[in-house]
Amino acid sequence: MGNCFGSEVPETIIDDPKEGDSCHVLFKKTGLLSRDQFIYQDCDLEKKWLKMDKQGGLFSNPTYIIENFVRKEGEDFGEVLCAAKLDVKECFTYGHETHDDSDSSGSDSGSDDGVEEHVEKTKMKWAQKIKVKFYSDREMTNQIGEVKVKAKGKAKKTVTTTITTEEDGTEKHESSTEIKKKCKKLKYTIEELHGHEDDMPKIKIDGKPNHSAHKLAWDSDCFSAECNPGSWGSDQIEVKTSWKHPALGMLMGYIIAKEISPDDVKDNVHVF
Repeated sequence: MGNCFGSEVPETIIDDPKEGDSCHVLFKKTGLLSRDQFIYQDCDLEKKWLKMDKQGGLFSNPTYIIENFVRKEGEDFGEVLCAAKLDVKECFTYGHETHDDSDSSGSDSGSDDGVEEHVEKTKMKWAQKIKVKFYSDREMTNQIGEVKVKAKGKAKKTVTTTITTEEDGTEKHESSTEIKKKCKKLKYTIEELHGHEDDMPKIKIDGKPNHSAHKLAWDSDCFSAECNPGSWGSDQIEVKTSWKHPALGMLMGYIIAKEISPDDVKDNVHVF
């Protein structure tokens, strides 16, 4: 929420974006450890325009609220321009395969170090569904949009168990587990949009959803944004929108490119 000292409110409050405005904005964290973001007009750090409040972590169904800096006396929040709630559905796993890949270097192999190593590898495929609902009000009662996300990937778990036989014949067991995940496919679909009964705008993603990609870019009639691999942890991102509801375009672009990018989904999906 807002700074109790009021230092986050700019000296000059810029008018809210209007229908049809072409906006190129920069989302930047309000502080090093903050979830909230300031939104800068024209990506100019001298033009603090709006603020986005985020509550909750990515896979704990977080909420997002874009508000301006018009605040009533005694209140530390502004007027709401757009809000959203992210809903993560249960992950579905399938195609499980488990096999042993063990290397025994104990007495069977003639070694005298008394060490055996057993490696068990389990592979699976996974599918994750996510929904993001957009609203016009802080209470999130008036829904104005909905985006559905489908992600698919692979995962591998390697369990290595080392058995050491002591001189007195006792055995010491030590185990370590490594889990690797990869997102292979991601699809974003606009299911609902205020003012559109059918023929919903498409969301196109350019680039491969893994670290081998040069960069990822999202483009639709509602917004455009891009992100370079390895920069998902960055504290800022740019979004462009000319949508008739500018704040909706900003928030949709931010959430998709910064909160539910392939790396976000991959890192947080629960598979084992």
